[in-house]
Amino acid sequence: MALTGDLTQLHIADIIQLIHTTRKSGTLTVTGEKGESRIIFSNGYLVGASHLNNRIRIGTVLVKMHVITPEDLKNALDAQKYAGKNREPLLRTLMQMGKVSDDAAFKGLKKLIEITIVELISWTGGTFMFDDQAIAVSPECSYQPGVMEQEISLDAQMVLMDSLRVFDERERDKQAGQKVPSYEIIFSDVLPQEDREVAVKITPAITADILGLADLDRMENKIAPPTPVPEIFDPVEIHRQKIREILTDFPADRQEAFVAFLRTATDCASSPVISAQREGYGRAVVLFSVDTLLAHAAMTICKNDGILVFTTSEEDDLDRIIDQCQALRIVPALVFDSPGSFGSSLQKENVASLRLRARERHQSVPMFQLSEPQDYLFTLQSFRDGMRAVLPKPDREGGKETFIEDMTVFLESFRSLVRNFLYETNINSEASAIKRLMGLFTALQTREKLTDISHLLLQSFSQVFERSIVFFVLPEALAADRAFGVGSGRSDPSMGLKIPLVGYSVFRDVIEGGEPFFGESDDEVLRESLFARIGTPLRQTIFLLPLKCLGQVRTIIYGDFGQKNVSPVPVEFFQIEVQHAGLRLENTMYREQILKSMQK
Repeated sequence: MALTGDLTQLHIADIIQLIHTTRKSGTLTVTGEKGESRIIFSNGYLVGASHLNNRIRIGTVLVKMHVITPEDLKNALDAQKYAGKNREPLLRTLMQMGKVSDDAAFKGLKKLIEITIVELISWTGGTFMFDDQAIAVSPECSYQPGVMEQEISLDAQMVLMDSLRVFDERERDKQAGQKVPSYEIIFSDVLPQEDREVAVKITPAITADILGLADLDRMENKIAPPTPVPEIFDPVEIHRQKIREILTDFPADRQEAFVAFLRTATDCASSPVISAQREGYGRAVVLFSVDTLLAHAAMTICKNDGILVFTTSEEDDLDRIIDQCQALRIVPALVFDSPGSFGSSLQKENVASLRLRARERHQSVPMFQLSEPQDYLFTLQSFRDGMRAVLPKPDREGGKETFIEDMTVFLESFRSLVRNFLYETNINSEASAIKRLMGLFTALQTREKLTDISHLLLQSFSQVFERSIVFFVLPEALAADRAFGVGSGRSDPSMGLKIPLVGYSVFRDVIEGGEPFFGESDDEVLRESLFARIGTPLRQTIFLLPLKCLGQVRTIIYGDFGQKNVSPVPVEFFQIEVQHAGLRLENTMYREQILKSMQK
């Protein structure tokens, strides 16, 4: 089924969220005056993209990120050429050749999709079509959709939030009069035309091209598949299909009553997620549940408040989602579903144990519990375990006659609870960061040397991170200068530590881009050059903050959480600190130059 619509009626951010919420698989094609871009979904997750008429390709992105060399790319294209019917997408080919690690492949694909979405965010006109049949794999390509999701997939809402941040940063730079090169210039082709044409003289594999994971950019489709008759893209109808799948044991009029409740969340013309991102922060609910109705409804109703909803029933995923939220400056709240709810085998004692482990790992994250209406003992125990609130949830099995009405009232209360609490939580966390910011500004007035200013930033880092290190940028390496939380005196393992800057690494990305990095990384250089010396932290979530002077990165401040769990980080305030520190350093250098010229 193909659904079409107009971007003047529905923003690209709303479309991506809707496809993610309804867990659809297929190809989203967006067409405008500049050309055509495609984004590929598998069960609501992002698995590929084609940027604006394939002007930017995954192979070029990996070369520009220093993951592979142009020679590696050419060899991979040649390998595709000779693979015949066993031919696989370029990204997987490079992974099988040992040229790309899982972590680098993930980052490369994320960058390609991010570039594509950043381009589309600026579009105010154009059309889109979502085809849930376009992900089918041709006989020439053995890469199956199920394998795609298992090997490499991206949470659509996480990528969307990151793309909105990047878009706003680029727009601010343009308004400030700075030159912002287009992505097509940054990721221009790295292979001569004749080398790339070698890879396309094979039997066309339409799906691999659609997936954006192979450089099959200029193949001709000799046998065009039948084009489905497109229907008008109606968000309400998509929700209706989802509710019919979930509430199969309810009559049609009861299903329609619930769809009517969700309608208000699909009628908005603008995206609150965009507004929330442009305020400088985001908010999210992490829902631990297997209840598909609750998950779908929560995602829909919270959207109007700019609150993202992530759902999981795996404890490991719980930690990953919370860490990613905090890395993207999203304030999370954790909600545990009611034990014994519809379709769940989770027992009360298991929920209690899970809550205690979650509180130990994520002490700063507010947590809430859903419960059966009559189970007051479980409610009291939840409060004793540190739950901020306990909300009674309707019983789908026992109260079927009034379930739709009861669920509607519950969801309205749920929305009010998380909305009010998340907004208040964000204000309180920023107030604390402002106090630290003012203290650093005062201290910087007495600092003039690069070493002293960097050490002051290190002290600020140490208030948030368990371990922090200052690295000075040398031509071919980073040299550690001072550290907190790593060791002391002669036992400090960071003494004499150098991190090479040859080849791809997260450190090199920060130096070349001049932008901070905050997130989880499995970078090989990070593991072998840093963690091998100072020990691997409990969670590999790190913060790299570059201090720039006269346009060059002079030092990098590193921070991680050691053996503690990830906690919220005021990233924007650290950026303000380092920008102010850079200006202080530049003023000192200019003043010294003026004094020298006067002495002459």
